[in-house]
Amino acid sequence: MKKVPKAFLDAVSTHRNRLEKTLSGHAAAKMKKLYDEAQGQLVSKLAKSIAAGKGDTFTAYQMRIIQAQLREGQAIITKRLAGNMQPLTKMAQEKALQGLVGDVKRLHKHFTGAAITLPIEEAATFAGVIQHRASSILRANQQSFARYGVKIVTNVEKEMALSMLRGESPSDVMDTVAEVIDGEWWQGERIVRTEMAYAYNATHRDGLVEAHDEIPDLYMQWQENCDEDGEPLDDRVAVDSIAMHGQVAVPGGQFTMPSTAPSPDAKGNTIVPKGMVGRSWDFPPNRPNDRAVLTPWMPDWGVPGWRYVGGKRVSM
Repeated sequence: MKKVPKAFLDAVSTHRNRLEKTLSGHAAAKMKKLYDEAQGQLVSKLAKSIAAGKGDTFTAYQMRIIQAQLREGQAIITKRLAGNMQPLTKMAQEKALQGLVGDVKRLHKHFTGAAITLPIEEAATFAGVIQHRASSILRANQQSFARYGVKIVTNVEKEMALSMLRGESPSDVMDTVAEVIDGEWWQGERIVRTEMAYAYNATHRDGLVEAHDEIPDLYMQWQENCDEDGEPLDDRVAVDSIAMHGQVAVPGGQFTMPSTAPSPDAKGNTIVPKGMVGRSWDFPPNRPNDRAVLTPWMPDWGVPGWRYVGGKRVSM
């Protein structure tokens, strides 16, 4: 079995570190601060809206008041969150393209001895690649946060209904509402990381597409958290990830899920779940908090790769 050259493994490691540094920077903390402030203001508003009500227990009427304001408030907050993701995802895009240029130039020079120039090195082309993807990234952010807002409303409504059945006071109910909202941030943080990974890999893919027009031998490769032999590096790498590792596609093409993996996962599985077999993606991530990355690949580099043709793996 052909081994992966150390220079390529080092480049992939650098690429992973670059992406992780982008994801684990100040983005989540900044968004958490915005979330806390906006949700805190909304909870205070909800509390004031039922403060003048009579009685010691929370009523159905009060619940209807809160439901209406909660739905409207979450729609506003999640739209604001999506908007504030724009500068963060743009930063991820810029990091992706800068990294791509550096990776391709270093690897090509190392393996062939020849210098190479990419179209995206030109400032106008660089900016154009980022702008071309910006609107779809914004839509993805809006959709993810909109679903998030609906889930928050659903969970809060469920807890309010239980509080009403228990005969709790309006004050106790508002404490519960605040606790539920605060406890939902883990999903918000996951969205931030996933959407930034989406922006990063999408732009990486777009840069490869732009470069492929002038460099026909430049491909893109799907890299999972596996070693040089394709074995998983930890027990978090699922069988479907092992199955995708090393797949090569023409820039602008798609990656397709095979039915089996060449190596077992931590549970000994080599069979990919039926619901995933045959599904295709333009680039990772293909799940929340996915650790897969997109890398450049050229035949001259001597890096193992395979394509999915007619339902089979075909070595390149």
